[in-house]
Amino acid sequence: MAQASPGLTGPRVLVVMDDPLAKVLEVVLRHGRYQSHVTADRAEFSRLLSTWAPHVVLLDLDLHPTFLELSQSGPNKAVPTLVFTRRRDTALKLRAFEHGAEDILRIPFLLSEIVARLYAVVRRTQGIEVPLLPRIRVDSVEVDLIEDRLHVDDQEPISLTLTESTLLYLLAANAGSVVEREDIITSIWDGVVDIESNAVDSHIRDLRVKLGDTWPSSRFIETIPGKGYRWRHVSPLERPN
Repeated sequence: MAQASPGLTGPRVLVVMDDPLAKVLEVVLRHGRYQSHVTADRAEFSRLLSTWAPHVVLLDLDLHPTFLELSQSGPNKAVPTLVFTRRRDTALKLRAFEHGAEDILRIPFLLSEIVARLYAVVRRTQGIEVPLLPRIRVDSVEVDLIEDRLHVDDQEPISLTLTESTLLYLLAANAGSVVEREDIITSIWDGVVDIESNAVDSHIRDLRVKLGDTWPSSRFIETIPGKGYRWRHVSPLERPN
């Protein structure tokens, strides 16, 4: 079943993305006051194209490639589609454009790239401008979209690599829930590149160092033995002003 964002009245965005990455996009869409539905079911996707009439589709091309053709052959009209890929294959990108993709975004990514590309697609294809707020909160951290730096409590702003950034988004957007190692690998790499068996652990370690997060008494990232990692959820009352 599709999941809908309640109480928002902005442009309608239909998301075809699996968890935990879908939760990252939901954070971005709430930030921009977009309405959104999330689904990876073909029948549900086709129904929403007809009944909900989205302004834009966000699509994981690697995991759901056939949905691009569906987005371009809806009962109303072709829907502008922003596709995500982990591949560096130029031929794949050319085929995506040939089949109707409006724009292409690489994974791993920065939140600023998603915000900017989505803003541009909505304005160019629908004539709608959405608010561009300079900072976006992902649980207990704030991301400066202008400088692409992270703000945590009263620490100095932190700069992260693309992979570290995406890993942090995955964990923080799913705060309080365990993100399994295999889900991290599928979300960021999808098996399209060879990664060492300790790649996830290595990136987690580097991310903890930059956050000043001391294991095992971590403030942010918990290790769940045999499963994966969990971002410690911070309630709104605990967040710094």
